[in-house]
Amino acid sequence: MRDHDVAGCVNDTYAYESFPPSEPDWSDLLAVHMLQVRDMGLIQGQNWNLEELSVACAERGSGGFLLVANPEPFVGAASTPVAPVAVL
Repeated sequence: MRDHDVAGCVNDTYAYESFPPSEPDWSDLLAVHMLQVRDMGLIQGQNWNLEELSVACAERGSGGFLLVANPEPFVGAASTPVAPVAVL
């Protein structure tokens, strides 16, 4: 993702990770978070409902769109809900 200048990555799963972890001691827990958030500074989003967007992109024959996802104004939080808007 770094090589392609990806600014953020969202998905429609709860944990964004393989869960439960594959290692019995859970040493690989949150491996994707560690690489993307900690090491790369990449923004992540979980639990996104992407069905309507995928249908609209398929109807247009293009996967390109502008995504604006303003965070809610929480102070002192490590994460926050967003109010996403996709412009086709």
